[in-house]
Amino acid sequence: MMYMKFGELSSAELLFESMQVKDVVAWNAFIAACVQTGNSAIALEYYHKMCAAAVQFDSFTVVSMLSACGQLGSLEIGEEIYDRARKEEIDCNIIVENARLDMHLKCGNTEAARVLFDEMKQRNVVSWSTMIVGYAMNGDSGEALALFTMMQNEGLKPNYVTCLGLLSACSHAGLVNEGKSYFRLMVRSNDKNLEPRKEHYACMVDLLGRSGLLEEAYEFIKKMPVEPDTGIWGALLGACAVHHDMILGQKVADVLVETVPDIGSYHVLLSNIYAAAGKWDCVDKVRSKMRKLGTKKVAAYSSVEFKGKVHFFNRGDKSHPQTKAIYEKLDEILKKIRNMGYVPETGSVFHDVEMEEKESSLSHHSEKLAIAFGLIIGRAGHPIRVMKNLRTCDDCHVFSKFVSRLTSTEIIMRDKNRFHHFRNGVCSCGEFW
Repeated sequence: MMYMKFGELSSAELLFESMQVKDVVAWNAFIAACVQTGNSAIALEYYHKMCAAAVQFDSFTVVSMLSACGQLGSLEIGEEIYDRARKEEIDCNIIVENARLDMHLKCGNTEAARVLFDEMKQRNVVSWSTMIVGYAMNGDSGEALALFTMMQNEGLKPNYVTCLGLLSACSHAGLVNEGKSYFRLMVRSNDKNLEPRKEHYACMVDLLGRSGLLEEAYEFIKKMPVEPDTGIWGALLGACAVHHDMILGQKVADVLVETVPDIGSYHVLLSNIYAAAGKWDCVDKVRSKMRKLGTKKVAAYSSVEFKGKVHFFNRGDKSHPQTKAIYEKLDEILKKIRNMGYVPETGSVFHDVEMEEKESSLSHHSEKLAIAFGLIIGRAGHPIRVMKNLRTCDDCHVFSKFVSRLTSTEIIMRDKNRFHHFRNGVCSCGEFW
């Protein structure tokens, strides 16, 4: 775990592999460390190695792997692991059941998660909070708030995670007054478990920012009783990008760049604000500063699960065995949706690139490649589940709506911030994202 926390994955692997005797505790420790540090694909790889080594796994293994599958969007693999655990009579206690619930929600499978929740013989505050957070993440704010009312009626006290889910639900639905009300309840509560943490303050900034109340969000940060971190300032910068506020965006970006100059995502957000406003000289300055600082953008990727394997795609990726078929399918889809009225959103693509090149750059985004692959391998009546490590762009959002209408296929996309459920040309986010 120490190596993992410092990003030394290879060192952690070498240490683990050098152990002469690896019992279930050792395997669990390594797999859990992978999951907790966001290396779920590695965790899945080592789970298969553990099975190949004939090491009997236990409930701790199951919890870690269900969490890994939730992160990867690997619903089928997760259910296979759970079914195997039941067959081998491994104790599927409430911790395991909560992890399974969380996995379904993180894969966008809210209907199945609700069935599991309703059928649970035992439920605790974690079960309720998992559902509330999951509904919020999937954009079903009404169900999240309704479930909280049910929780109160059953006499269960919420915790800080429950409240985070409530604030997130309000944020994704633009319920400013309701969000403020829940936050006031936390501030006025004598319960230490409900005392607002930095995550709650960040959620309030996100709520105000998404709703266009940027100055109010800025004042909220300045009056906070805790020191704002990069998550809080980042939420406001993201809102400035959505609402194209260059002046406040510059102020916030200055704070972030001074605090964490090596994190490229903040530079990119500021660059996008300038690009949307056509301030290309400012875009050039931001990109030049990134080069001087040696700041790198986080590489975007999308993934799709198929037959027990997670397939990853980068922008313009041509490494997949089915690359030729994927690009042919994508070209076919693009031609059809253009006839339906689709026009690429080229506003934030570099100004010194010709329009044809801008459209070509957008058409090969990782989400589009993942969706094209999903259409090739898809089964009738089954949604395409795409997991994206960053926020999806405006063009891919529009593209996905058109594809869902053209093919009558539901597309469930999880990006860095939330889920988008595209059905018949409409997204569950209601364009509020």
